[in-house]
Amino acid sequence: MATIIRWMTRKAQALGQPRESDPAEHPRRILWENLTYLERHQGQMNYPAYRAQGWPIGSGVTESGVKLFNKRVKGTEQFWSESGAESMLALRALWLSQDDRWHHYWLYGQLPRRAA
Repeated sequence: MATIIRWMTRKAQALGQPRESDPAEHPRRILWENLTYLERHQGQMNYPAYRAQGWPIGSGVTESGVKLFNKRVKGTEQFWSESGAESMLALRALWLSQDDRWHHYWLYGQLPRRAA
């Protein structure tokens, strides 16, 4: 990471600081914004250590989870409000529970009380 930051710093200094007239997509602005981000977060980017621990590095796990959520809860071409999605997730959790909450809910109209 340090090598990349040094290289980007040299390039950013060669281009100069972003100017107020630079649009958001101007190379000066993009380079300085990314350099600032990397400097601020380099302690959280220890990818060799993360890989050694077996942690996923890319966004594939998250993207897969979103895709699975959409397939199981939302379906294609369906759009849920926040409250509708919450309701569907609650029903899905009931169905997947292993303590018969699904059947209890539909028989009695409420969830079983938990022992305190």
